[in-house]
Amino acid sequence: MVLLKDSSSKEVIREQYEQLWSELLLRDEEKAEHVLKKIEYELLPTRQKILRPWKKIISPFKTRLIWIILFSVMGLYLLAYVLFIFVSLWIEDY
Repeated sequence: MVLLKDSSSKEVIREQYEQLWSELLLRDEEKAEHVLKKIEYELLPTRQKILRPWKKIISPFKTRLIWIILFSVMGLYLLAYVLFIFVSLWIEDY
């Protein structure tokens, strides 16, 4: 596989790029951004292509507040379970 800068068809590809660029200039801004994002995605390495959708899912867990809420809720359920068992054993003794 030859890099584009070393390719013999570099000028042909450059002309195609120039044609696409002139067509993009006539399009809506949102459409042009969408096309550029697709091209950018295609140029990413395979590892980043795989991890990219997960970034949106994982991003809320990067804040400390979410972790504090998560552990607080888990602790609350654990405390409620322990209290339920303790109260049931305490009532059973009477």
